[in-house]
Amino acid sequence: MNPKPLSFSERLAFAVFRRVYKASTGFEHDAVVEEAIRFMGVRGFLRYIKFIDKFVKNTSAIFGGANTQTLIGLAALMAGCGYCGYGHTLTGALMEFKDSGQLHPIHPFSIVELFEHEDHEIVEKLDEMLSKPGYEDLRRYSKRMYEMFLGELEPEDEDDELLKSIIDFWAWTVECTIVEGVSITPENAKVMNELGRDRALRERYEQARAAERAQSRA
Repeated sequence: MNPKPLSFSERLAFAVFRRVYKASTGFEHDAVVEEAIRFMGVRGFLRYIKFIDKFVKNTSAIFGGANTQTLIGLAALMAGCGYCGYGHTLTGALMEFKDSGQLHPIHPFSIVELFEHEDHEIVEKLDEMLSKPGYEDLRRYSKRMYEMFLGELEPEDEDDELLKSIIDFWAWTVECTIVEGVSITPENAKVMNELGRDRALRERYEQARAAERAQSRA
């Protein structure tokens, strides 16, 4: 079924926001933005981006920026969206690399194999991936978030409520932005914040990842 054509005001808004996102992230997010505008309307989309900006900032103040992006990416993957899943985990990995020079254990290529496992196996795999020192908080958050997603855990404190909000909000986001026929792979994951404009950082990161892959094959 062909998608509903955008109205004049929606086409105008899409033209503006495609430029805004390219300027702010260094990447085009055309298909997702167009579908969001089609689904929400112009006013609804404006309310959405205002809310998402505030939500990410508030969550980052509690969990940390890189952790928040990674958790959003995992929540998107739970909802079946590779676009947001790969994009936000890449964003979290770039933030970690910029701040510490370390390669984050959760990134688009490392989570591809998770799709081959059942839910409980994914929990175990994530726990294993995040066993490195320095990722204790993210390890705990991701485990509890997945347990809530599976209905095995009810929120027990404010952190849990926030994790549940990430699950619920990105499940809703995915429903509003799914575009039939559009697929994405780890190779073409798109950065979701301003770090995407930093080509030098991205090049250093990709070189470090390539060296990591070469070492793992040796």
